[in-house]
Amino acid sequence: MRNIWRVFVRDLKRLVKVPLAMVIVGGALITPSLYAWFNISAFWDPFDNTKNLSIAVVNLDKGASSELTGDVNVGDQLVAQLEDNDDLGWQFLSESEAMDSIKGGESYAAFVVPETFTSDLLSLTTGDFTQPKLQYYVNEKLNGIAPEITDTGATTVQTQMIDAFTQQVADAVATAIETSGSEIEADLVDTEARIIADLEEVSAVISQTRGHLETLETDLGSAADGLRSDVGSLASIDVALGNVQATLTDARALADTAQADLVRVAGEATTGHVIASAELAEAAAAALAGVAEVSAATDSLAAAVEAQRIILDEAEGLVTALADQLDQTVAALASLDGDMASLEDDMGVAIADLRALGGAALWQQLESLTQLNPEQIAEFMATPVVVDQVTIFPTNSYGSQMASLFINLSLWIGAFVLVVILKLGVDDDEVPGLTERQGYLGRWLLFAMIAVAQAITLSIGNLVIGVQHVNTAAFILTPIVIGLSYLSIIYALSVTFGYLGKGLVVILVIMQIPGASGIYPIQLMPEFFQSLYPFFPFTYGIDAMREVVSGFAGYAYWRYLGTLLLFVALAFFLGLVLRRHVSNLTRLFTQEVAETELFTNESEAPAGRGYRLRHVLLAMADRAAYNDRLQRRLLPFARSYRKVRTAIIAVGIVVSLLIGTLGVVFAEAKLTFVGLWVLWLLLVFVALIALEYIRYSLRLSTEVGEMTDDQLRRQLNELEATR
Repeated sequence: MRNIWRVFVRDLKRLVKVPLAMVIVGGALITPSLYAWFNISAFWDPFDNTKNLSIAVVNLDKGASSELTGDVNVGDQLVAQLEDNDDLGWQFLSESEAMDSIKGGESYAAFVVPETFTSDLLSLTTGDFTQPKLQYYVNEKLNGIAPEITDTGATTVQTQMIDAFTQQVADAVATAIETSGSEIEADLVDTEARIIADLEEVSAVISQTRGHLETLETDLGSAADGLRSDVGSLASIDVALGNVQATLTDARALADTAQADLVRVAGEATTGHVIASAELAEAAAAALAGVAEVSAATDSLAAAVEAQRIILDEAEGLVTALADQLDQTVAALASLDGDMASLEDDMGVAIADLRALGGAALWQQLESLTQLNPEQIAEFMATPVVVDQVTIFPTNSYGSQMASLFINLSLWIGAFVLVVILKLGVDDDEVPGLTERQGYLGRWLLFAMIAVAQAITLSIGNLVIGVQHVNTAAFILTPIVIGLSYLSIIYALSVTFGYLGKGLVVILVIMQIPGASGIYPIQLMPEFFQSLYPFFPFTYGIDAMREVVSGFAGYAYWRYLGTLLLFVALAFFLGLVLRRHVSNLTRLFTQEVAETELFTNESEAPAGRGYRLRHVLLAMADRAAYNDRLQRRLLPFARSYRKVRTAIIAVGIVVSLLIGTLGVVFAEAKLTFVGLWVLWLLLVFVALIALEYIRYSLRLSTEVGEMTDDQLRRQLNELEATR
């Protein structure tokens, strides 16, 4: 720890002793902050200046009329509304002037309202609808952002026209309702009175009909009872006729007996009494026109009685059926009377409801239609919904919203400037026994001191220009933490990998601008950037500053800073632990680049030649065996080196062309092919680096095999001292 502090103090003294060096350090403090200050100020509220964007408006609309709306000219209404609109720089020109203006770059866009625009709109009321079209011209050559703003203007114009047309139609409809409302109400009152009178008349007729039905029902019941009484009388007559018929039968039998007796008496008189007188014979004969006549009369009367009984049976059946029919008729009349009673009750309810309609809420609503305000109705129809916006974590300006991005960019640039202008390699002057790790941490302290000064300078300047913040202390301390985090990452990459590390730093800042949601939401970015989003330190630095600028939400702020510190831990692990294992790779790049004599020689290259302790020990143990094994590896590599390098380059070019061709053919997946192309180039570079690294390692192994015993012992002591 003492040597770390000694390195820091020594480096600080070296800076203080040279005034011009302090000027350079001061520039490193201010320059990155200027980037943030100028950008934040420039983006403070750019949308307040959209009125300076010239947009041409051409009104060719001739207007139209309809029975519903009357005379309408939506184009004129649009012009009137846009004259009061300061959102954009509306210029009202002729068609030729507008085209010249947009082509000449004086206007960013132009809107042309055609002659038939209103008539096309009114065709909606005729059933033969023609879609109205508004012509929109935009010059995308002038600026990349301006077309997006003018597109908003196009939406504004479209909305204004729709509102104007809707307001016109709504005003006409409301006026029509107001004008005819009284007549409708009077007609409804008259209709109500007529319906009530008709219902009362019908109710009276129903009541009278029910009276008639009741009388008819009583009469029919009496008739049925009379018929049933007649049926009883007919039954009694039938019984009497039956008795008569039996008596006649008995009389006939007596007559027959008498006649037989007379015949017998006459016979006896003739044969037994010859001497009977003539008077007796005459009397016997007379007693037989008489018994015969009685017998004939009895037969005739019996036949007549039988016929009457048959007639009585038929009459009894008819009367009984008629009585049953009368009973059914009475029941039907009773049911009809019940239905008429229900209908009479319904008539009463209907009359009562109609009488109460005048005071009902529905009628009152109808009356309210006659009191409509056409202007209010038209205004409501033009804007039926008003959005009540509630802003969560309000921010005072667009500049404050963009400040999080520019602050993080400035801190990254500031840290990168430090590793570019200051030496990364640490000498051991005035610090005896300095180790590699102590030198790393000692120089990091110097960089950290300057990075803290950069962050404080940046924060104070942002306070001066008015960047919003919810906590002043956090507004100053958070950039310090972020700046130290970025410094640790950049410092570790630059020290560990040299030129390659600084190249990675540049690549990281390029990829993080679109991939860390600094400008647009990450959801709007291609999937390639969305997949990398969680692995960028910018992601968490920007989000942490947003919390400080606009407001804290739970523990999100601490989660962002905690994740950022994980990057710091990985950076120190790289610089203090992994650095030794990739030192030969750094030496290779440094030495190869130095041979061009065009690049600045990086003195931060690892000390020594990079010999491995294991190789030195093997050479000391058995030099012949060591060199023999080395030659068996070296000769095949030397013969195939150029071929392998050429093959890697050739395959890299061919596959790159193939990926590019596929990207053109399958344009919908071009971003995927771009990602594959970047990945392929990375693989090619890794293969070339690996090839050169193997070559460099074999060269170092060869140098070890050519050392004398004294050189090997001296090298062994140096390697053990640096462990």
